[in-house]
Amino acid sequence: MSTSEANGRLYRVGKHWYLDTALLQTIARRMTVEPMQGGYQILAPAGLVRCVPASGLALPGQTGELYRCQGQSQDQDIGARLRKLAGAADVASGEWEQWPSGAMTTAPARACCGSCAVGGACGATPPAHDHEPQSLLERLIVSETLGTVAPRMVTSTAIAIYPAQHAAPEWVTGRYHECIASILRFPDLAANDWIVLLDLRKGAFTSTWGLTLDRQRTLMLTEILQLALRLADQAKRKGSALPAQPSKHTPGASAWEFAAELAPRNGTCERCPYRLGTNLRCPMCRQWQLRRKPAPAAEQPAALATLLREQKELRTVGTTVLNSLAQAIADSHARNPHEPLTDRFFLQLERDVLLAQQPHRLAEAEAEAVLDIAELSPLEATIAVGAQARKEAA
Repeated sequence: MSTSEANGRLYRVGKHWYLDTALLQTIARRMTVEPMQGGYQILAPAGLVRCVPASGLALPGQTGELYRCQGQSQDQDIGARLRKLAGAADVASGEWEQWPSGAMTTAPARACCGSCAVGGACGATPPAHDHEPQSLLERLIVSETLGTVAPRMVTSTAIAIYPAQHAAPEWVTGRYHECIASILRFPDLAANDWIVLLDLRKGAFTSTWGLTLDRQRTLMLTEILQLALRLADQAKRKGSALPAQPSKHTPGASAWEFAAELAPRNGTCERCPYRLGTNLRCPMCRQWQLRRKPAPAAEQPAALATLLREQKELRTVGTTVLNSLAQAIADSHARNPHEPLTDRFFLQLERDVLLAQQPHRLAEAEAEAVLDIAELSPLEATIAVGAQARKEAA
């Protein structure tokens, strides 16, 4: 081991400075270093420097634990202070704009280009933060955050989270759907500000935060990342994980529930991170549902009327009314301009059915039953939707 390695290492990743245990011990030979809230604080003449444990992926050449360093105020040049605290000691260092690859065994004094900064070949184009997510965990994080963050695998056991710079994929769906749009936004962050680093080597949720968010965003993002890890574990154990179900009054909610029942043995979709056929925002899942249907019934209104009559809540409704409602549903399927099974498709279908119900003054339970059948009908084997429905109606 060289003298510089024995004296420890000083690092910069993005805006943050870190030191390892060896450098902390080197500094402790010259001035007071005392324990403080699970970490340490350096009692320097120019003011305290707090050293907070940074659990997560180790930095290249690190000796012992890693600590993120914080001054007493935001305007302090913490890097210059740390170099001064190291004194005349021969200290190794490394600086990167993004968290470096764990495959690197030596730390360059300064990354010379964007590719070097992320552990790639010198002169190459650095990987984009918003690349198409490949791993199941990456896709789960994108989906459950509704595309507000961009995960990037740093190594096979670590994943960094950045603010997203592009629109979310159409297949995203999350348990926190109603809250994310108003809370999980990052207008105050730059594209290369990594928010948090996840260490996947341990069973428990282990994170290193790259910056300090407000409490609301920190809590929500933490809960979603923990959820994504649980879903990834569930998919590993059971073969797949199910997407969040829309709330009961969301157009198409009944269809989402039925879609899950129709695909009980499917594995994970190649596009979205959920069981194939269960995420109706995913084009591959929708395609699977539509392809599994045989040839639809020749008389669509009659087939829909049969479905309505089978509902116990509608057994007292007259045949004329049921036939009228069945015709309205068939007409909606034939005229609906949106891709079948999408959110917009179900929104249009619900509006058409509600308009068709108005002259009949149905009781609340009856009206709900008609809506349920209308939403379930696109998944029924005998019912045509989209181009097939238009062909049947012609």
